[in-house]
Amino acid sequence: MQIAVIGAGSWGTTLADLLARKGYRVTLWAREQEVADGIRSTSRNPFFLPDHDLSRDLHVVTDLESALEGADLGLLAIPSGHLRSAIRPVRQRLAALPYLVNVAKGLEPGTGARLSQAILEELGVTEGTPEDRLAVLSGPNLAGEIAGGKISACVVACPHEDIGSRLQEVFSTPTFRAYRHTDRCGVELGGTLKNIFAIGAGIVDGLGLGDNAKAAYLTRSLHEMVRLGTRLGGRASTFYGLSGLGDLMATAASPLSRNHQLGQALARGETDAERLMHGRMVIEGVATTRMAREWGKKLTIPLPITEEISRVLFDRLSPREAARNLMTRSLKDEEE
Repeated sequence: MQIAVIGAGSWGTTLADLLARKGYRVTLWAREQEVADGIRSTSRNPFFLPDHDLSRDLHVVTDLESALEGADLGLLAIPSGHLRSAIRPVRQRLAALPYLVNVAKGLEPGTGARLSQAILEELGVTEGTPEDRLAVLSGPNLAGEIAGGKISACVVACPHEDIGSRLQEVFSTPTFRAYRHTDRCGVELGGTLKNIFAIGAGIVDGLGLGDNAKAAYLTRSLHEMVRLGTRLGGRASTFYGLSGLGDLMATAASPLSRNHQLGQALARGETDAERLMHGRMVIEGVATTRMAREWGKKLTIPLPITEEISRVLFDRLSPREAARNLMTRSLKDEEE
């Protein structure tokens, strides 16, 4: 199998390296010339994955057409805000591929659409038809750990079970185990919405609120994720799997999580947070928080945690005041 990985950020680079080491012919497309040059000269991604040696068999290009030449599988690792503009020039090629996998997380800015919906619309493919061969990959997958060979698992979701089974085989290695799923919507939303709550977990840690507070916060965050995710089309059970609860646990605790780092920075002060939000690496939880807040209003769903994190990010509410607001809400039944 020949694989084209579109997007040379930390996650795209990590998966390209994993697949190349497994023996597939992998071409990695980098938008920035300096990223491609760095990989060619040092066998490392100097901007997004600087501490890990990459396979010498990994081929990197800056021309998207050449990256897709002869490919059987296209892997999209493009931040949500640049997704459509990146794939539009090659949409016919992508639509014709036997296998297409999106590994990026987020909601489309402006529309709030899931990224699979945006991709299929751009490719001119109707969701759920035989031509819809798009899969998504998600889970508790911190790129630095996987690049370092640490054990991890993911879930590959596609409406067609035969495609999901084939992709499960493609991605699985002795240290990276892939499970399959048919609830693409739920898997996608779990991997997306958890970024909101990872920011809040960073705030809890940054404010030093303690383990009791964090356990309660994460429990209520999962409840909120299920509430919104099911209204947007996912199955409730999916959010208790790898792409929901699993990913939330990883990103809510790890210093490698950019969303968690942002939450801690917000708790420390505005300067650190601004630096992270405007850095080279995209923090998808920021845009996702904005879109989830809008979905909550549109669907009249109470999303108190999302609302408070949104006010911290966009309305200059202090993190400590946000915590106080959550603690002084009217008393509820736990299932509300």
